[in-house]
Amino acid sequence: MKKKVISALMATVMAAGLLVGCGGKDSNDASSETAKNADGSTEISIWVHETDSPEGQLYKKLIDDFNKENEGKYHATLTQIARSGDAGGYDDKINAAISNGGLPDVFTIDGVRVGEFADAGAIVPLGEYYTEDDLADFNPSIIQQGTYKDELYTVGCFDSSVGIFYNKDMFEKAGITPATKEDPWTLEELTDAAKKLTTDDCYGITMSLDATDETVIYFFLPLIQSQGSNVIADDGVTAKGYLNGDAALNTVSWIKDMVDNGYASATPEENSFELGKAAMAINGSWAPAGLADYDINWGLMPMAKYDEESEAASACGSWTFGMSKDCPDEKKEAAAELIKFMTSTDADAQMYGANSMPPARQSAFDQIDAFKEAPLDVFQYQLANTAQARPVSVNYAVLSNQFATAVQNVLTGMDPKEALDEAVTQYNFQTDTE
Repeated sequence: MKKKVISALMATVMAAGLLVGCGGKDSNDASSETAKNADGSTEISIWVHETDSPEGQLYKKLIDDFNKENEGKYHATLTQIARSGDAGGYDDKINAAISNGGLPDVFTIDGVRVGEFADAGAIVPLGEYYTEDDLADFNPSIIQQGTYKDELYTVGCFDSSVGIFYNKDMFEKAGITPATKEDPWTLEELTDAAKKLTTDDCYGITMSLDATDETVIYFFLPLIQSQGSNVIADDGVTAKGYLNGDAALNTVSWIKDMVDNGYASATPEENSFELGKAAMAINGSWAPAGLADYDINWGLMPMAKYDEESEAASACGSWTFGMSKDCPDEKKEAAAELIKFMTSTDADAQMYGANSMPPARQSAFDQIDAFKEAPLDVFQYQLANTAQARPVSVNYAVLSNQFATAVQNVLTGMDPKEALDEAVTQYNFQTDTE
């Protein structure tokens, strides 16, 4: 049975297709119709989601480098499309191209949408173009993120992670010894530390609990995974018993307890950690770039695990490269070479300089001194050892939204079990799942 969420996606895609009109492709679109240029090189089109940012500028440089290195053999044409806030502009363009057959040969894909695009047939598998040794160099979670129904569809050139940032001066004053990357705290230990650090004008920890978007599942899914569970079954469809399972209930109940006890705020002040109004913060690998603007002596600990019996788990994942369904057979080898170039060790290392995100390859970590020592070595360790991708599911967007809604419902007074049961009911309704 086709899922309602897919029907809704295709309806959006078709509507977007009508908006671009019937008069042909935009003049900025790179056509896949001509396989060879005058110099005999194979033309490849690529779309990316960044424009004038440092990351966007690096995409331009990488394409120039690729063309110089492959002069007379391959030539890539880059189109950069603004994300328009919440990725709306870029996503609308991609959705319209799925409908009208105008996808480029290669395009960037948010890791959480891999299942959706693969299931819709918008992208094709890449596994045959990589050797086992090459794939083994990627962070394990990058391969997990890009794999749908046992086929590898995407790979990335950077990754992300989440840890517990802490105020070193406050820890020293309270006599608290931070966790190490190999030995993360349990939630009980984290709670005890937050209790000791909480004062009249400082929360023990801030956890972005006012978020209603992807942040919620990204930050807290590892606590569910740490208990050997997930928010959806391995089939990528069934949420009952997972989204409202014991592990999810334990996690959401802990969040509620932290707020009820006054150790965390449900409506945290912006930059509360940076301003010394929270002693710890759950935050992502993008945070250090901003911390440099504040006078704070900070350190980094790994994400906590649920209890002593649990395995450590941590967040990961970001944008990736995929080959589209509209890439002609005679150009697939060229498109694969472009993706391999954009996800090479050198490209990964350069990307850190552009967006401060950890690389997708372990070999690229070796080229970046910042990850060889504290505090950022925590992120490298997690990505190599404990990272678990978010579910690669065609229904992921609904799943993420319902988990975030459940957390907000709990923070505004709903019983945790009731909130999670309602999340499953809504998920089943929106995806036509029994």
